[in-house]
Amino acid sequence: MIQTNWHTHTKRCGHAEGEDEAYVQAAVKAGLKILGFSDHAPYPIPTPGDCMPIELYDDYVSSITALKEKYAGTIEIHLGMEVEYYPSQWETLKRWRKEMEYCILGQHCLSFHGFSSYDLTEAEQLDQYFDCLEEACRHGLCDYIAHPDVCLWSYPRLDESVRTLAEKIADLSLRYDMPLELNCGSGVRDYGWRHYEDGDRYAYPTRTMFEVFAEKRCPVIIGMDIHQPDHFLTDEYLNRALDIVKGLDLNYLNDFDLVSAAKKRKKNFF
Repeated sequence: MIQTNWHTHTKRCGHAEGEDEAYVQAAVKAGLKILGFSDHAPYPIPTPGDCMPIELYDDYVSSITALKEKYAGTIEIHLGMEVEYYPSQWETLKRWRKEMEYCILGQHCLSFHGFSSYDLTEAEQLDQYFDCLEEACRHGLCDYIAHPDVCLWSYPRLDESVRTLAEKIADLSLRYDMPLELNCGSGVRDYGWRHYEDGDRYAYPTRTMFEVFAEKRCPVIIGMDIHQPDHFLTDEYLNRALDIVKGLDLNYLNDFDLVSAAKKRKKNFF
């Protein structure tokens, strides 16, 4: 089992379960040393079931801060957020970037309330997805890219466009020293097993992309993408993800200090 997880949600987002302290207790039981909370960023216009309502933001901060103090000496807890690059929400994103210890980029839509990254089926849409990642990195909005292959959830085949996208993401990672996440969440849970034109497989992680990441020695972080406390207490999803990339010489950042890296990026951002 891994000892650090930066990708942890709370029930505030509307599709996770359990109390905040239950996540901490499960993480301690699982042997984690560092636990980062990174719930889905709220926006002034509600996105029910996808992101926390903005009126719950203060509770999120106070709850995680209190747990950080309560469990000091037992587990190191950090307060972060999973954000998207949405130009129309830039002022809100600037606030979260300033107030959070770190931010991870999970680009779930191509624009705010726009086309979902889970529904992309054309090569041109993959280009649009990449443009979002590139702009987020260029502006210093994030400290690692979560599930970089989420855009392949509905993409029908692992064709040359996927390889091209992987090359572009790898180059982006190296240009900005931006870690890429091997995600152990929805893509390798039971509903992530999907039928594609070129065969059945878990939606992500995608071996084709991580072959490129391995070749180019991109920094990789394992993210559990926890949505309920008991996810900490099983290695099933972690092992499924690791099985997909078995044999690849990935450049894992096992002891990476994401918060220190975030402090440096934020200096450039502001």
